[in-house]
Amino acid sequence: MLSVYGPGGVGGVLAAVVRHAGIDVEIVATERTAATINEVGLNLESAQYGSIQVDVPARTEPTPGSAIIVATKAYSLPEIAQNIEESAPSEIVSLCNGVSHAERIHDLGASRATCGAIRTVSERTSPGVFLHHSKFTMIDVEEAARGWEIPETLERAGLTVRVGGTEAEVLWNKLRFLAPMALLTASTGKSLGPAMVQSEPLIEEVAQIATASGLETAPDDIYNFLNKIDPDSDSSLGRDVTAGNPTEIDALGHDLVRTAERAGIDTPALAAAIQAIESRLA
Repeated sequence: MLSVYGPGGVGGVLAAVVRHAGIDVEIVATERTAATINEVGLNLESAQYGSIQVDVPARTEPTPGSAIIVATKAYSLPEIAQNIEESAPSEIVSLCNGVSHAERIHDLGASRATCGAIRTVSERTSPGVFLHHSKFTMIDVEEAARGWEIPETLERAGLTVRVGGTEAEVLWNKLRFLAPMALLTASTGKSLGPAMVQSEPLIEEVAQIATASGLETAPDDIYNFLNKIDPDSDSSLGRDVTAGNPTEIDALGHDLVRTAERAGIDTPALAAAIQAIESRLA
């Protein structure tokens, strides 16, 4: 059994696509969300997959021995860790943003566990209802996960799964692009295009931190990636800050600063962006 923990923008899309392919999957969610999904199913409008309406069973804890995709935000891990550990999962693949959550994932007791990354643009508009804006969904996992149940199941469902590198390389390969986009949009309250106007110092700092963490990165690598994104795009961090929701500021901001401090890298632009975000939240 494949269990998707967290039916947000990422988990909802994955569960809907996997079930639409005829593969058994369950959702793990809060009691209220699980009740809604059991009543209305999953409803996905996707630029990549079209309209999908499927019934997927929803539970408040994973089926014992299942293979678990963790699709929550990293700040939710302390709340769900016991549920996961007690289910004795056969395998765990986390798709949380950031890097510092990796140790927690490996402490959950599964004999096979890894932290991967997903690249897509999607959102949950209400429990069980999802908008998938991008025409791509790519999941990256480390070379050590080649042949595991979860990557093979996702690939069988028609999702793009790329296997290679180390776990740290997989996480940093996403974070070095995601963090600047998230911090710039969330700190300014603007979409990506206008937010990029004053982006040079922050992007240079992120490139230095990624390089010091083992993934050689030049500022142009980040610019080239961000320039391919629709300038009207926002980030989930930006939307959460605007809405006053819990945010990933620790995983996408504070953790970068802590990593930079250990490497002896000054980060005034990062600090300023974090302060602006916290001021908006306040």
